[in-house]
Amino acid sequence: GLLAAALCLSVPATSQNTIADLVVASSGGATAGTFDQNGNDYDLLLTALNTAGLTAAVADPNANLTVFAPRDSAFVELARDLGFQGHDEQGAWTFLVAALTTLGNGNPIPVLQDVLKYHVVPARITFFGVLFRSIVGLPIPTLVPGATIQPAFFRLIDNDPSLRDPRVRLPLNLFADNGVVHTIDRVLLPIDLP
Repeated sequence: GLLAAALCLSVPATSQNTIADLVVASSGGATAGTFDQNGNDYDLLLTALNTAGLTAAVADPNANLTVFAPRDSAFVELARDLGFQGHDEQGAWTFLVAALTTLGNGNPIPVLQDVLKYHVVPARITFFGVLFRSIVGLPIPTLVPGATIQPAFFRLIDNDPSLRDPRVRLPLNLFADNGVVHTIDRVLLPIDLP
């Protein structure tokens, strides 16, 4: 399944799934989006996509996207960077929603949408393509107008200089009918957080 797809680094596998389907499958299928103790799946990403109303965008079979998908531990780390004291997914999500509500002047959704759109590239880029862009110094465009990510081999430099930048981790090159997914270990930030 997903592990085999992750190890297929250069040849796209034939898929019958969208990026949304891959996120759901890696988060437990029927129990997807249920907070658990597995920091390596995408429960928090799925919850964030559903909350922001963006699940349909990554489920669109006609799209052509790359998603840098933060695993659950990435969201917990972001919450801890912002002052959360725990390690659990539910507590981290509750804390992040409160932080986004403050940043959004009472409405967390627009800020959450921008953060999630910053993880999406409007083109299919394999990890080889990410490495190529790193070597030649080309930034990666995102769905946030004017906001780019600068690849530095396995590291992705975002727009918050004070927090540790994400690194691409396994599984990567998860191919879907509408794009490709690369796992990252931190949340990409389109702004410099106060």
